[in-house]
Amino acid sequence: MASNLFASTRINNNLAMKNFFFLLTLAAFFTACGGPEGQAVESSEAEDETTKTEMVSSTQYNVDPAASVINWEGSKIAYGHTGTVRVTDGQLIVANDAIVGGKFAIDLREMESTDLEGEKATKLISHLQSADFFDVETYPMANFVITQVQEASNEDGRTHDITGNLTLHGESRSITIPATVSMEGGMLKASTPKFTIDRTQWGMEYGSGAIGTVQDKMINDNIGLEIMLVANK
Repeated sequence: MASNLFASTRINNNLAMKNFFFLLTLAAFFTACGGPEGQAVESSEAEDETTKTEMVSSTQYNVDPAASVINWEGSKIAYGHTGTVRVTDGQLIVANDAIVGGKFAIDLREMESTDLEGEKATKLISHLQSADFFDVETYPMANFVITQVQEASNEDGRTHDITGNLTLHGESRSITIPATVSMEGGMLKASTPKFTIDRTQWGMEYGSGAIGTVQDKMINDNIGLEIMLVANK
C-alpha cells in the first residue's frame, strides 16, 4: 500500500511539474508574440493644419530622402516581420532654433522587408501593398503634417512631443509622437523611439480580431513604427 501511495504521489508530482513548465512555455510564447514593440500612440480626428505659429525669421530645412527612413514592424500571433519604407521629401520649419511646423511624404510603393529575402520578401511586400492593407494602387503615398510641437521633459532622451495629421489609406488622423530633435551644424535631425498605431483606425481591418478573424490567422492591429529624419538648409 505504501509503495502504491508513493508511486501515485510521484506521478502526481510529475504531472504537476509538466503542467508548470507548459504554463511557463505558454506564457513565454504569448510574451514573445505580443506584437510590435513601442509605446501605443492613440489617434483622434484630424486637426486644422493651418499653422498657429508666427513664422517670423523662420528657416526651412529640406528633408534628405537618402539619409531618412521609417522602420516598420507587423506581426501575427506566432511571428512578426520588419522592414523599411522611404521618405521621399519634406520640409521642417525652424524658428528660434525650434521646429514650429513642417511635413513629409512617405512612398508606400517603396516598402522593403528586412527579415525576409527573395520570393518570400516579394510575397510579403506584395500582400502589404494590396487592397488587404495599404492599397498602394489607390493610395500610393502617406503624409504627416505637423500641427503642434511642444517641448518634452526629456524623459527617455526625448526632447519634444510632435502632433500632426497622419494621412494613410485615405484617412487623416491626428497623433502625438515623442521625438528627439537636435541641430548639428547646418543639419537638423529628428527621430522617434519605437511606437505603434492601430491600423484599423485608418480603415485597414484585414485579419483583425475585431472583425472576427480566427486566432491562428489573426494579424495584430498594431503597426510598429520608428521615424528617422535628416534635413538640411
